[in-house]
Amino acid sequence: MTEHSEATTGTGPAGHKGGDHQRGAAVTEQAVSILARHPWVEAAWWDQGRNAVLVRPAAAAVAVRPVPGPLLTEHLEHWRHVYEYVYATAQGRHGDDLDLSGWRASDTGKPFPREHMIEWIEHAVALILRDKPRVVIELGCGSGLLAHRVHRSTRAYVGIDVAEPAVQRLRAQALPGVRVLQGAAHELTSPAVTTALREATDDDAAAPDCVVLNSVTQCFPNEQYLTAVLDDALDLVAPGGTVVVGDIRNLANAKGFARWLETARNPESTEPQLAARAADRLAADEELLCDPRLFARIADRHRRDIRTTCYAKPLREDTELTRYRYDIVYTVDVPAPETARTIEWPELTAERLRDANLTREPTLVTGIPNALLDPHAPDAIHPAELAAALPPSWAVLLDSADGHLLAVGPPELYRDRDAVRDNDSTVGSNDPNTTFVQRRLPEILTDYLERELPTAATPDIAVAQEPTVP
Repeated sequence: MTEHSEATTGTGPAGHKGGDHQRGAAVTEQAVSILARHPWVEAAWWDQGRNAVLVRPAAAAVAVRPVPGPLLTEHLEHWRHVYEYVYATAQGRHGDDLDLSGWRASDTGKPFPREHMIEWIEHAVALILRDKPRVVIELGCGSGLLAHRVHRSTRAYVGIDVAEPAVQRLRAQALPGVRVLQGAAHELTSPAVTTALREATDDDAAAPDCVVLNSVTQCFPNEQYLTAVLDDALDLVAPGGTVVVGDIRNLANAKGFARWLETARNPESTEPQLAARAADRLAADEELLCDPRLFARIADRHRRDIRTTCYAKPLREDTELTRYRYDIVYTVDVPAPETARTIEWPELTAERLRDANLTREPTLVTGIPNALLDPHAPDAIHPAELAAALPPSWAVLLDSADGHLLAVGPPELYRDRDAVRDNDSTVGSNDPNTTFVQRRLPEILTDYLERELPTAATPDIAVAQEPTVP
């Protein structure tokens, strides 16, 4: 599409002649000029083919740094309102330490089973406490599902969340050693968080041993915002500490998720109908989906030495949380792992995993077909069955980015696996913010134009193309 640096007009809709046409063209030209001056707009022009004013967002309006631009802030505010509503209604609240409000299965629309959610919580807590952190910061602490369990094993815990009802409720519970703040993930290094950390530890120089982002990245606007938040967390965490990014929606198997979901919701669909519905669902997804390899790229670009480990979800229940999500644990400033021997899965069975000989030297068992995603593969096994057979220090890991293959072994030996090995692909995530801007900016500009030209008909307004995000 040809870009225009100045407002231009076409001939207008068919049927407008003489004075009407001239007045319409003049109003359109005036509207384009007014929209081009809006601080969130880089350029505006009339497009005859679409019979609309096309606009391109200003780079500053969608910027992440140095502070989020106004359109990015609008996106963050959208999610704040969603979660404030969820926590205010408190549907699914079982108690102070088990508020499952909002936790519903996409395929059935029903709440996830209580036992399934407890197992999900226990898995997340185990990742956080694996390296015995003393000071923990959680971004997106919500109702305290993790805080209630983590604080018992730590010296200090600081929780941050955007939703005021959740923050007020968790503060009122006055958990020992816990401070709770209202704020967004990009405010991790703000003075308010620094002060809360100092008060919680009684130490001016305290640094967290662990920064947690559990089941929050799906609400981030885009990859740039995710990278900025993780860069801050990796800068902040103490040497030897961890950054735990949990419950991430997986871009690498997103097509499979969309198809699985549409099959569950529309079991009578023909194959073409199913394919079309799945494609439409994927294209319209408003949440951030991340390929595991994106997290390895973020770590590789960072100034510190970082080990990236990708965990599978070894939950017993077969839901989207088990099938289509994963966890990343970054470990900061630690020695390179030992060279591990690898054993291919067909050479080993679940019954032999507890064999003491396996733990006598660094070992990873690789190439294990995931029965949830590849049930017809020979020797496929359910992640939970695999986890139940492991030696105590081992974990179920991803051996492919899409989760079809698993690996097991000590997490500190996990390196260069296909799940996080970078390749030539530049696609690390989808881009919910662009979709949001394409919907929201025309709404904002329509209101603006109606105020500026109250007596004229407001033309249709559309975003011309994806914004360039710095």
